[in-house]
Amino acid sequence: MSSPAVMRTEGYGKGFWIRLVGLMILNAMAVYAAVVLYAEGAWGFLASLVIGSLFINWVYFSKKTAAMRWIAPGLILMIIFVVWPIIFSVYIAFTNWSTGNILTKTQAIEQLESLVIPADPEDAEEFDYYLYGSTDDLHLLLITEVGDIFYGPPRLQSEEPNPDALLDFGAATAIDDDGDGIPESIDGRARLQTRDLFQIANLIEDLVLDLPQGQVLPQTISAARLVVSAQRYTYDPVADVLVDAQADLTCTPEGGNFICDGQRRDPGWRVVVGWDNFNDIVGNERIRGPLLRVFIWNFAFAALSVILTLGLGLLLAMTVRDKVFKGRALYRSILIIPYALPAFISALVWRGLFNRDFGQINSMLEPVFNLLGSEPLNWLGDPTLAKIAVLIVNLWLGFPYMFLITLGALQSIPKSLEEAAIVDGASPRRAFRSVTFPLLMVSIAPLLIGSFAFNFNNFVLIFLMTQGGPPVLGSTVPVGHTDILISFTFDVAVQAGRGNNFGLGSALTIMIFLLVAIFSAIGFRYTRKLEDVFQ
Repeated sequence: MSSPAVMRTEGYGKGFWIRLVGLMILNAMAVYAAVVLYAEGAWGFLASLVIGSLFINWVYFSKKTAAMRWIAPGLILMIIFVVWPIIFSVYIAFTNWSTGNILTKTQAIEQLESLVIPADPEDAEEFDYYLYGSTDDLHLLLITEVGDIFYGPPRLQSEEPNPDALLDFGAATAIDDDGDGIPESIDGRARLQTRDLFQIANLIEDLVLDLPQGQVLPQTISAARLVVSAQRYTYDPVADVLVDAQADLTCTPEGGNFICDGQRRDPGWRVVVGWDNFNDIVGNERIRGPLLRVFIWNFAFAALSVILTLGLGLLLAMTVRDKVFKGRALYRSILIIPYALPAFISALVWRGLFNRDFGQINSMLEPVFNLLGSEPLNWLGDPTLAKIAVLIVNLWLGFPYMFLITLGALQSIPKSLEEAAIVDGASPRRAFRSVTFPLLMVSIAPLLIGSFAFNFNNFVLIFLMTQGGPPVLGSTVPVGHTDILISFTFDVAVQAGRGNNFGLGSALTIMIFLLVAIFSAIGFRYTRKLEDVFQ
């Protein structure tokens, strides 16, 4: 009979020890990341890390959660890459997160307090200085009357500033044999004598020793100016104000920035602004007017893309489906070639084909232009032609998908149903319209809804083909005739010429999500009605 100790260890097989080592490594990494996040003050990420680590340990150590071990990695990745970005985007939509307002308040104050008022070298005090080493390894020492010591390797004025030039004199090995307070050598470098200094007099006038807030500028072989800049901004945490020493102003915090006599000081910090971004979208005519124009074209673009690709794909599927058609396998392979090519490559190729002066499309139409006495078509520069060009390219990219799904759906519909309708006196067209097509829609309607949602946010095609252009003349915001909502959001939030406005962009993104959700809900409701009718 086995002892209790042996019985307790029988359940710990190879899998347990592999799991234990893996969790030990994971927990060690989590502890290190937690320390870093705590030091940075990233409380949201820190809380997420702690909760996630506890959840993983609970799932893989508890016997009650054995089934969850298979889905836990996928669940965690979904939270990291799907749920968290959604939550973060919603949060940004209610903030002033933009260029100039990205930092926290503490970080913004630190940057403001690091700004200095440049000092005038002519007004700086002069002190004696000393050089040590050789021309290839010079070090400069300056001691002020109050005992401040500056020591380090100088640079030439033509070279870039060196913020780390100043060394810790207290850590250096200085030898002062005569006790006059001026070392004869520092770290093995001997002090240069007067005769040595005269030999490098031209070099000395070009030397600079960089300080954290100033410079040491040698004027002669023995005297140097100490140019120290003054701190411009000083923050008072009790009164929560910023004092501008240069302008002699007191700045108060307002909306994520310090305001000095009506003037905003950058950088600012991110704050929650509530519904301000949404109010700008709805209440600001500069955004609302172009947004309505873009929405109408966006809806038309998505709807026409689905209708055109479905029409062409279904026509080709019915053609290839016919048993009389020879070489069906070959044509099926050929027809899905556009679907196999990367969309961004196809878009760039088509952009070249639609070029007004060198594109192959205008070259093929040249006889028609000569016959009519007209100029080549400006496909990407004319508002109407640009929209047509975008629809043509999207038709090329989308019809293979519709061809595949309709061909599969048609093959699942019994041919006998259509034949029975023809026997009852219906024409082939009437049989297709009344029998085959409704049954086809029951199968592919959800896929059409997905295709509409995809084309509603088809940023890659618009950006690579036209970049939203041609531009709408007279508009106060960057908007083009072929812009859809997602590309308009990119233009307003990133390319408006005033820096990045991530808060406004996130608010627009949420509105686009709500529109797609509404259209999808309506589409799925219609799909359920089709299923109820044709069941």
